[in-house]
Amino acid sequence: MKATLACIAQAPLVLMFLAVPANAQTGPSGPEIEGAVRFGLPALFAGYRATCSAQLSPDGYVAQNADRLVAKFADGADAHWPAAKAALSTLGDDQGMDSAMLAQMPDDALKPFVTALLQQMVATEIKPTQCIDVERGLELIDPLPADNIAGLIGFMVEMAERRDSSSDTADMAGE
Repeated sequence: MKATLACIAQAPLVLMFLAVPANAQTGPSGPEIEGAVRFGLPALFAGYRATCSAQLSPDGYVAQNADRLVAKFADGADAHWPAAKAALSTLGDDQGMDSAMLAQMPDDALKPFVTALLQQMVATEIKPTQCIDVERGLELIDPLPADNIAGLIGFMVEMAERRDSSSDTADMAGE
């Protein structure tokens, strides 16, 4: 599944935050995925820019539209915090985090932690050779409202999970 999501990661801003490991018992629900992506868009974009600013043209799409994209992704993102927190709780133990401890943290402490984690994950996961592809993807999806971008990304993740799940089932049946 990680390989599948790595392919999707080359599309705009779907990076490893929502990658449910193959050994996970259950992953986040569709609405949790969508809400988590919507909450994370500002941090994901910030991480992308941190890694890719040197790779992109100073006259390119991101350079010309960065301030507008930052505002677009940030507007309303906090309303999706509950879904992001639920997705984090679902994934926490599978990613080596203590879900119970995270659940006990106050939101005003946990939100900045999650935001920084997302930004850092993107900054380290995206490869400089992917920067121009992601910029092109951003240009293609930019006409969509941020909620629709999150919905599309959530849908892509769900479809990849289903495909990987059915591949795993087929692999086990063939053994």
